Amino acid sequence: MASSRTRCLSVDEVGFFEGAEKLLEVWFLLSPEPRQPLGDSSKMGLRIIPRLELEDLLSLVHCKILSHCCSESMDAYLLSESSLYVSANRFILKTCGTTSLFHAIEPLISLVKSYYPQAKVVDLFYSHLSFLKPHLQPHPHHSPNEETAYLDQIFPNGAAYILGKLNGDSWYLYTLDNLEHPHQVPDQTLEILMLDLDPHILSQFSSSVYSSARELTTAMGLQDLIPGAILDDKIFEPCGYSLNAIVKGDTYFTVHVTPQQECSFVSFETNLEQASYDHLIAMVMQLFRPGRCTLSLFASKMAKCGSSYEALQGPNITGYRCNDRQYCKFHFYDLTFAHYSRTTPTSSLGNGTMPTSVGNGAMPNSYQNETTPIP
Repeated sequence: MASSRTRCLSVDEVGFFEGAEKLLEVWFLLSPEPRQPLGDSSKMGLRIIPRLELEDLLSLVHCKILSHCCSESMDAYLLSESSLYVSANRFILKTCGTTSLFHAIEPLISLVKSYYPQAKVVDLFYSHLSFLKPHLQPHPHHSPNEETAYLDQIFPNGAAYILGKLNGDSWYLYTLDNLEHPHQVPDQTLEILMLDLDPHILSQFSSSVYSSARELTTAMGLQDLIPGAILDDKIFEPCGYSLNAIVKGDTYFTVHVTPQQECSFVSFETNLEQASYDHLIAMVMQLFRPGRCTLSLFASKMAKCGSSYEALQGPNITGYRCNDRQYCKFHFYDLTFAHYSRTTPTSSLGNGTMPTSVGNGAMPNSYQNETTPIP
């Protein structure tokens, strides 16, 4: 049951927290058979790596696994700092706060090669919004230049970019400048990064308001963003919220909320295949009512949406102005980045009622939900 307390907590009360996540996505080309298949024989590819070894890997980043859910094609781990998703060929690690994400890159490659000796990294994407307090980040996350220099030592074919205003909400991207890609698949990923959020919305994401994470998830309508998903959610003490969701196969979405008013931040990410994301973006924006946000959409050559620019060309979001839009074309992907800011008071953006959701709401019986808290 929800509490009557709905006050937004401040940094003075609970401390500063860097909500903007470091997001790493690595695609591997694996050898045909693993050297030492372990664990669940129904799992394939990267998913055969035991949880214990993933925990050791994450300890290098300074985060740990709190719980786990899975489908027939993907494992989702809810972390003390955001999320880890593992499918047959793709490894997605998203960490917030002052985590040392780069410390996991070379050990990850070594770990994969211990099971698949001929494994190769065929694509990599690393990105984050500009940090509010970069001086608090561990080396080399103090600046894009330091991050680029570090990654260049590992990947000789890397390429770094900064999109958005350098004196505003800029977004850093590092990827590989590949001329060949032996593992081309339909792939598209939407990320919405939101700042300066409605205090009333932020006040809901506190352990003093809802007695359980599922109660909060249901009350806020987060399960309706993309229906039919397996959900794994958590409210942190004294505030903060994470949601991992697997929708179908290896389709996922994830939500993370930092509700301290002075450093408020929410991220939404999904690889749901859509020809257009206008409706989904409007739903997310209406739910959280940010003061400003960035949108990014990656689309492979085989993506259902076609060009990312066309898929993100339409969102005219009530109460918001698009300040800029940038388009990048890579060898096997294209990317569209856009920045929006609110033009009307939050009171005129609606009462928080969710629009009609995306998807058909059906959940296949083969899905599993295993929530296994760390003691």
